[in-house]
Amino acid sequence: MSRPPKIIDKNGSASYGGSQMWLPDKMLLNSGCGVIAGLDAVMRLKGEESLPKDEYINRFFDAKDYIRPITVGKNREPRKLFGKEFLGSLGISASRFKRGVKKLAAKEGLNIKVKPFRFKWWEKIPKYLETGDPIVMLITAPFNNVAVVSPGGRKNMCGFHWVTVTGIEGDTVKCSSWGWECTMSVKELRRFNVILHFYSVSLENQDKLV
Repeated sequence: MSRPPKIIDKNGSASYGGSQMWLPDKMLLNSGCGVIAGLDAVMRLKGEESLPKDEYINRFFDAKDYIRPITVGKNREPRKLFGKEFLGSLGISASRFKRGVKKLAAKEGLNIKVKPFRFKWWEKIPKYLETGDPIVMLITAPFNNVAVVSPGGRKNMCGFHWVTVTGIEGDTVKCSSWGWECTMSVKELRRFNVILHFYSVSLENQDKLV
């Protein structure tokens, strides 16, 4: 089973993967989720299970030079999330993510492949997770009608968001987002107007599922 790295803050508390909400740059609060997903995947493949928070943030700013968000200024109205208001961006497209995470991995000394899958993804996720390799997902929902549910039951309605998939049970997809273990509904993700991109990130020399 693939788990995101634990990021340890100065008080010793551990997050479930990284979070763009830690960043001082307001634009990256909105567009940093793809960088987080890519960095966490590379760390997992390197066997890095934990990292101090300040070191992780430094790694993030290095990673964003490879997995680069599309920025064109104030192209969206300010958006509020978890009580913070920030400027928007076009985020990271699926093609940019795929190219960028390969470049980041190469910089870290890894030769990886990024395998897309989509058809009957709810059946394929358990098989890919058994390999121990990270799975990342891009949600594109034009009506912001996909809820990413954080601990405590808060529903965060998303229209364009990257997460790391960590499990699936019945109608529940488990994922890492904003440094938490969150959940999503398979039923919501299978709506006709929701477009999903799934990627299994693995070392190039390993035998993988077809």
